[in-house]
Amino acid sequence: MQGSTRKPRVLQSITGTDALAILKVLGERHENLAQEIEAVAKELLSHIEIDDVAANVQLELEFLNVEDLWDRSGAKRDGYVDPGEAAWEMFEEALKPFQDEVDKYKQLSMLEEANLTCEGILKGIYSFDKESSTEYKQWAADAPSEYFGMVLDDWKKLFEGQAPLSRIREFLKTHCPDWAQWAIKSLRSRRP
Repeated sequence: MQGSTRKPRVLQSITGTDALAILKVLGERHENLAQEIEAVAKELLSHIEIDDVAANVQLELEFLNVEDLWDRSGAKRDGYVDPGEAAWEMFEEALKPFQDEVDKYKQLSMLEEANLTCEGILKGIYSFDKESSTEYKQWAADAPSEYFGMVLDDWKKLFEGQAPLSRIREFLKTHCPDWAQWAIKSLRSRRP
């Protein structure tokens, strides 16, 4: 095939970052295309399974390693880092991608998906607390319940004063039974 010219395979060559930049430019240039991009994005992002989120949260927390905790804590050049404080930071870092997902859904006005993701995070934290036997967990004994309360606060803020409390009560009783009573009481007393 001497005389043929091959067309460049642009779509196979672009990276995720390239694709995002291209989508943004196309969306800015063509209003109808921007609306179609938004519709497809919401369609692709709308399938959330609480159990999948919970399993991923629990897995991330199970991967926290006590050796990493020891590397982060203790005497440092600029002072001392308490192991409990380092354990809490590790816990937060492990859950940040999940919280970012909730924020993404909130920004997209996809409250049901944000709600389901929050419920998955809560279930995952609870399962980690009840089932994990990692050595790391000994250094972060209060982190699961405290972070659980923070996620409940974030959940309540999603609904701007109109939170479906009966739904979350049922969820907590079913999936987090040992923490349901204090969590429900906490929801009543916390302000959004």
